[in-house]
Amino acid sequence: MNAVIKERINQVRCGKVPEGYRHTKGIGVTPVGWPLGKMEDVLHNVQRPVPKPGKAYWRLGLRSHAKGTFHELVEDPDAIKMDELYEVNEDDLVVNITFAWEHAIALAGKEDEGMLVSHRFPTYVFNDGNSPQFYKAMVTQKQFKGMLENISPGGAGRNRVMSKPAFLKLTIAVPPSTEQKKIAEILTHCDKVIDLKEQLIEGKRRRKKWLMQKLLHTDSGISLPGFEGSEWISKPLKQMCSIIIDGDWIESKDQSDKGIRLIQTGNIGIGVFIEKAERARYIDDVTFMRLKCNEVFPGDILISRLPDPIGRACMIPNLNYRTITAVDCSIVRFKNPNEARFFIQYSCTDNYFKAVSILSGGSTRTRISRKELEKLPVSMPKKSSELTAISEVLFAADREIYLLEQELVHWQLKKKSLMQLLLTGIVRV
Repeated sequence: MNAVIKERINQVRCGKVPEGYRHTKGIGVTPVGWPLGKMEDVLHNVQRPVPKPGKAYWRLGLRSHAKGTFHELVEDPDAIKMDELYEVNEDDLVVNITFAWEHAIALAGKEDEGMLVSHRFPTYVFNDGNSPQFYKAMVTQKQFKGMLENISPGGAGRNRVMSKPAFLKLTIAVPPSTEQKKIAEILTHCDKVIDLKEQLIEGKRRRKKWLMQKLLHTDSGISLPGFEGSEWISKPLKQMCSIIIDGDWIESKDQSDKGIRLIQTGNIGIGVFIEKAERARYIDDVTFMRLKCNEVFPGDILISRLPDPIGRACMIPNLNYRTITAVDCSIVRFKNPNEARFFIQYSCTDNYFKAVSILSGGSTRTRISRKELEKLPVSMPKKSSELTAISEVLFAADREIYLLEQELVHWQLKKKSLMQLLLTGIVRV
């Protein structure tokens, strides 16, 4: 990013209007070279009425917060109190007038072609020279949500109905056609990269699941090379550990906003530690000593004794601060680090959760006690070399997924930044 663009961004952040730009109420800062117009200048309402089907049909719905479309099967058309519906085409801009104030708006894609909607979902077609993909991005912005709120008077919920005439009269900046298309190309490229990375991550997750099913189940008939026909054994969890103790009862009055981190059941995912830093709670050193708390160290495994699901476990990473845990979590410290790594992988399997379920109980809320947890059978290879090899394969798969997830986050943030800069014209193309 060159110095001119950086200076322009800094000026906007400081509430100043850069040279060659203007500030418009409700829109913000835009280039002088982008004419101001109305929504009716770039699109128009098109209705494609069709008789209500006499048999089951698919209708289009819109997610709030500009999260796109979804499809719903209407199995009983007679339950719909209207005789006429409307067909949706690809590249239609569709608005839910009942929940427009909640940002229920989307551009229809190929998968939405032919879906049906009611009169509460008006469809708009873009005039020649205007890019549907550009406006697909533009209508998702926070400023546009504010515009939809302003033209949706009334109380909460279904009483707030958007005015369709007012929608067409909304003031917007209208970039030149060539610039619309170029911006759309850039953002569409980001979408394609994000979509491909999501597909790749999903494929890697399926591969990891397959590896777990084959390598962690003795009856799968598949072993790593060199370990064919090897013997497996079952050990109770207590036999493998030097410590299995419950966390501490920390009341709200004992908590603070800094100090020693309190890890709660919500931080324990299936095989992963979930940070949730924005909701973190702490206790101070004095409280730690007064309550004689059990400190949790990197490499310890925490097992949640509550749903959902019961028994989910994670290994505590090096968090660079001291930690304790809540009473509904058990602290498990293995004698052998390799067995700890293997256990974390085993704790993600169906067999593990079935074993936990058998040992669980409770009249009002199902849970597993620490004493029952100690009896939990863990199936593992008898040879420590095979146990280590399986763990390495599965952790390598986890690492690959983690790195791809970080790449995905990078591209999502990159697209968000590009949208903020390109859709406002702060960066011209």
